[in-house]
Amino acid sequence: MTSTIIPTKDVAALLRKELRTTFPGVRFSVRCSTGTAATWINVHHEDGPTSAQVDDICRKYQGRSFDGMTDTYTDHGTTLVAGEPGEMPTEVQYGCDGINTARDFTVAGHLEAQRIIRECSNMPHLILCEDAGELVEGRDITGGQGCEFNDGQHAWDRPQLSAWSAVRFLLQHVDLTSTPARQ
Repeated sequence: MTSTIIPTKDVAALLRKELRTTFPGVRFSVRCSTGTAATWINVHHEDGPTSAQVDDICRKYQGRSFDGMTDTYTDHGTTLVAGEPGEMPTEVQYGCDGINTARDFTVAGHLEAQRIIRECSNMPHLILCEDAGELVEGRDITGGQGCEFNDGQHAWDRPQLSAWSAVRFLLQHVDLTSTPARQ
């Protein structure tokens, strides 16, 4: 059986389609890199699913992955892709060497982080954002006490913590696809 190599641009289109199907209503930016990184794809989204959920889908489309410890690529081989009913699957190799993902948070995400602190943390007095969802900037939200910041499941023992860091720490494991702002 011969395998078909799917170019990075076509891999990006397949990835974009699966992300939009799996997470309807969430906007994703799926872009091919250029230059020496032309076989890499960058995926960005706001709020929505966790980075781990997006990474699970992206991982399926990587033909190779980079190992920074050995400074080499690991080939993932071929994948069987089902076609029309009654047809034999097609063996494909994705021409993508890696996929970088990034997740940012909107005002709705900031407000959700504040709700989590109020209802679930050991520090309900912390204020991450204003009522409008704008992050509190330029000050240590822990008061410099070196206290443990805890979201109820994970702890971060830091002497100083910015509101930006706290939001990312709190929401890294929280799926925001069904927050009130998205509905």
